[in-house]
Amino acid sequence: MNKTNPVVELVDASIYQKDNLILESVNLNLFAGEFAYLVGRTGTGKTSLLKTLYGDLPLKHGWGKVAGFDLTQLNWRLIPYLRRKLGIVFQDFHLLMDRNVEDNLRFALEATEWRDEHEINKRITNVLANVDTSHKRFAMPYELSGGEQQRIVIARALLNDPVLILADEPTGNLDPKTSEDIIRLLQLISRETDTTVLVGTHDFYTIERFPAKMLTCIEKKVVEGYKL
Repeated sequence: MNKTNPVVELVDASIYQKDNLILESVNLNLFAGEFAYLVGRTGTGKTSLLKTLYGDLPLKHGWGKVAGFDLTQLNWRLIPYLRRKLGIVFQDFHLLMDRNVEDNLRFALEATEWRDEHEINKRITNVLANVDTSHKRFAMPYELSGGEQQRIVIARALLNDPVLILADEPTGNLDPKTSEDIIRLLQLISRETDTTVLVGTHDFYTIERFPAKMLTCIEKKVVEGYKL
């Protein structure tokens, strides 16, 4: 783990949803290759914090930097460049249901200005191998199990070699065994590629099985450790 420069750094940051204060005085560092859970009861700010990190919510107070981008200076022109350095994994998959796996990944690459056909095919091959779904390359999303769909979402998140993966309840729609597989996969990616991974979750069964750094949202604060 490289602890020279944080991939995620927040200093006295306050997180808002419009004018509503969600979290205050957040101080946080995550380094390359670090894997961490973000936990907390429903409504305590997990998703709001993740949205701030990928530029969906503005940072109004305090200071923060993600993947080299100053969050206080973000605007609509810079946000796409920030997100090219991130991989984002949602609970509800967000796959295009009318396109097969390859075309879902191709769409994501072309949206981030990949144009060389050979490089596109090579990258799709590599990320599917990374998540052990090469055999599903031409399957439609509705032909996949929930766990397989989430693996494709993780493959999509890996397309641009992200320095940071943000996963918001990635096991929320999955059974316990499949949830374990997804967390194990994310930890493997973090360890083998030196990618920082932050997982927002309330899946405490899986957390106990795969322990890692814990951050808890509680009483408008983010504290290190399990504080519920």
